[in-house]
Amino acid sequence: MTILESRTIIAASGERALMGRDDGSANGDDGDVNRNEEGANGDDRDRVREAFSLLGHEIRLDILLALLEDWHAVYTEPKSYAELMAAVGLRDSGQFNYHLDKLRGVYVRKLEDGYVPTASVTALYRTVLAHRPTEHLEYGPAAIDSACPRCDQAPVVRYDRGFATVDCAACEWTGFTYPFPKNGLEGRDADAIADAVTRRARRDIGLARAGQCPFCAGTTSVDLRLEALRGEGDDGDADGDWAAAKVDDHWVEIVCDDCTFLVGVDPLGALLADGRVAGPLADAGLEPDRHDWEQPTPTVRAESRDPARLALEIELEDEDGIVRTATIAVDDEFAVRSLAIDP
Repeated sequence: MTILESRTIIAASGERALMGRDDGSANGDDGDVNRNEEGANGDDRDRVREAFSLLGHEIRLDILLALLEDWHAVYTEPKSYAELMAAVGLRDSGQFNYHLDKLRGVYVRKLEDGYVPTASVTALYRTVLAHRPTEHLEYGPAAIDSACPRCDQAPVVRYDRGFATVDCAACEWTGFTYPFPKNGLEGRDADAIADAVTRRARRDIGLARAGQCPFCAGTTSVDLRLEALRGEGDDGDADGDWAAAKVDDHWVEIVCDDCTFLVGVDPLGALLADGRVAGPLADAGLEPDRHDWEQPTPTVRAESRDPARLALEIELEDEDGIVRTATIAVDDEFAVRSLAIDP
């Protein structure tokens, strides 16, 4: 699995992750990936700076934390002016009013009965609880119950700089790396961490493949890196059967049109987030809950290059030993056009 990033996972962090088999990049590389340079350097950056600057005072943070104490989503009971001022511990109404006014409309909303936190501040609050930015935490390497697809040794899971990575120390295979909140390590052993990260990534990728960024809800675009698909003797022009240029190459890339989310994925893993695909393949013998690197590698056939129309063929064997071939047809946006299982 290769994963890729959160200009993502904290919401707008410029983190890079890869999810698929291996894109050849450095393990855990978190260099800035800026696919949307104009937006990142223009109005978006100004909005981010302004939003963060509003939090730059202890009194404002106290106001927000007081509002979040009894938060119940849309059912949150408003706090009156007097309750909020008492909770913050201020007696100077002028000073309190100044800081409260700075927050209103962005992080605080005034209702008839008092004040409530906005969705923006609850999102920031959750992010801090999830990622624990003031804590330094590393984990592993710790072996997991799986097998490296290259050398058959047990892979390990490790955690560093906010990324959970599964790789193989024996042959330097990198199977999976994805941003993961520190909070997710609590109470989980190595296998449970690998499972949790896999499920989280597959959920995110399924949403992104369907056109919605899992972090900012903006639209997404799919890039099929056909140059990574070359059959033996392929000159790059003729149609034919392809496999990845390297066993570990990912060739499906999904990027958010607005924020920093970018992910390079294993094609079958991306499709398994779609129940219309996972269900029939499971009936034919596939085990959808297994890690992406444990799944069969499809053969890819180009039915058309411009626009791209591809067919992914997968050999499956069910519990009765019956071997079937599943063919998944996808278009240039990696949307499933058909699924057939023979015989």
